[in-house]
Amino acid sequence: MIRINAGLFSGLLAAAMPMFTTHTASAKPETRNRAEIPAQYRWDFTAIYADWAAWDAAMKDMEGKMDAFAALKGTLSSGPDAVLKAYRAFDEIGMLQYKVYRYPQLQRDVDTRNQEIAGKFQRVGAVFAKFGTSTAWFTPELLTIPQATMERWIAETPALEAYRYGIMDNYRQQAHVLDEKGERLLSYATRLAQTPASTYQELSTSDIRFPKIKLSDGKEITLSPGVYQSVLATNYNQADRAQAFTAYLKTFAATENTYAAIYNGVMQRGWFTAQARNYPTTLDASLDGNAIPTDVVKTLVETVRKGTAPLQRYMKLRKKLLGLDTYHPYDGSIPVFRSDKTYPYDEAKDLVISSVAPLGNDYVAQYRQFVSGGRIDVYENDGKRSGAYNAGVYGVGPYLMLNYNDTLDAVFTFAHEAGHAMHTVLSYANQPFVTSAY
Repeated sequence: MIRINAGLFSGLLAAAMPMFTTHTASAKPETRNRAEIPAQYRWDFTAIYADWAAWDAAMKDMEGKMDAFAALKGTLSSGPDAVLKAYRAFDEIGMLQYKVYRYPQLQRDVDTRNQEIAGKFQRVGAVFAKFGTSTAWFTPELLTIPQATMERWIAETPALEAYRYGIMDNYRQQAHVLDEKGERLLSYATRLAQTPASTYQELSTSDIRFPKIKLSDGKEITLSPGVYQSVLATNYNQADRAQAFTAYLKTFAATENTYAAIYNGVMQRGWFTAQARNYPTTLDASLDGNAIPTDVVKTLVETVRKGTAPLQRYMKLRKKLLGLDTYHPYDGSIPVFRSDKTYPYDEAKDLVISSVAPLGNDYVAQYRQFVSGGRIDVYENDGKRSGAYNAGVYGVGPYLMLNYNDTLDAVFTFAHEAGHAMHTVLSYANQPFVTSAY
């Protein structure tokens, strides 16, 4: 099915001991003011577009290509060349979509309070949704071509081979594709379906005010997500961890009914999609896109429920080794082997580079290039979304977001997301656009 890339629209990766370079590892900035964080620890967006004027020009170019694609309606049955023309046209649009989407999306994520950028990002969403509506005809029209005929066209047209998987996947899901009128009607719900996610983002990042607490050593801290995680992972005073846990959760509990309403919106969206596309359950609807049998999830749930005894034994062992009278969720991150070592980001870069040495010199060279600057947003700042992710920009490469806090867990997160980033680097280098989205 030709559709907007789901990853984009939703809001759309030495066997020897580590050898460190001689540079001095920099300490995590104390400031939460983004402008005061050194540039080498912030994203450089100019690799995508030089400025907003260039982005605006690209938006207009993309809209023109979208209009041209919509004009292909009614041509697919004329033969394999027409199908190939449509898919190649969509590739051109898709490559532009990556860039025009990511440029405002990444800038919004480092300051969700900036309403000017939020408005530009909403403009992208509106254009994507309009394109979804104007091309609602495509998959129903494609599926009027008998599967056997399509398979013969692909076999006789080598250039169509790259599109085989996507085309055949349309036939696999044929029972859940509506006619053009139905697909058009569903397309109008695209932006509405994003409401729970956008509401959660504003509530938990843009508008949230994290509490301050005083630790047993007299130090006062603001419990941002990164600081909170650091307390749980490094502070061996259980009372401090308990205080941080309680204060942090109370911040979210203060609006618990709103969060419940957001989650209800997620559930209602899932039910609507399942009903509209004739799936027996929301689970079927959620898994069918990746052709995952529902028994996979059911078996996973059943196995976890039956296998809690080892986890319980592990927690009892941790309680004993930590010398605790009671054990709570906030005790799960503190290491049983006590260490006060910290891992400044520049030191962590050397550590993760040395860890991938077994993958070969070429991989290490590309890895080193990726972490050299401009593509990793390292530290927390006011308004920045929490967590970590890797975001691909086709034709440009990956952008990796962290909220690094100098803990060992932060090193693991960095290594994990950088693995996704290298997956992206290698996929873009070795796959055509249509199969690059792993």
